[in-house]
Amino acid sequence: MASKNLVQGEKGLLCLKCSHLNPGNLNECEYCKSPLFIKCKKCGAKVQRVLSQCQKCGHRMHKSFFDKIERKMFARSRKVTLGQFGLLIILAIFVYQAIKMVSDKL
Repeated sequence: MASKNLVQGEKGLLCLKCSHLNPGNLNECEYCKSPLFIKCKKCGAKVQRVLSQCQKCGHRMHKSFFDKIERKMFARSRKVTLGQFGLLIILAIFVYQAIKMVSDKL
């Protein structure tokens, strides 16, 4: 977990979006107006956006790249997405090639 002094020191708060150093008393960046704090979904604490975990409860604040892809690819809906269809085609080609290779050996 990042130290509070590294992110919020005597100089201020670092903006995650534009890397502008803001005074410590602001809630949004002076330069790009991006929020400097987010609310923890688990405990509701106010956490700086640059931190990866909540300082109060330790909950992970940001989703990883793979979590975002999984959420988009395997959304709980009845419709098949283009990504799911593409994966199905690739899987079908792979299975076809495997069956063809096994049958050629016989």
